Amino acid sequence: MDGDVQVVYRSLMPELEAVHERSTTELGIQGNSLALRICSEDMVSMRAALNGWLRLIRIAFEMNATIES
Repeated sequence: MDGDVQVVYRSLMPELEAVHERSTTELGIQGNSLALRICSEDMVSMRAALNGWLRLIRIAFEMNATIES
């Protein structure tokens, strides 16, 4: 699992370079978990950012599992 977190983290790093007007995102590793922090001006942009990041994280984990199997 720890290796999976590293792979997913590295695969998502380019996404952090995108500039969004209404939210900022930080992604890191704490122990063997991903740590996601989203700051937003309003609830609508918060929900959109959170949904987008959770989708990207899920896809990255699924792709990593597919490649490893």
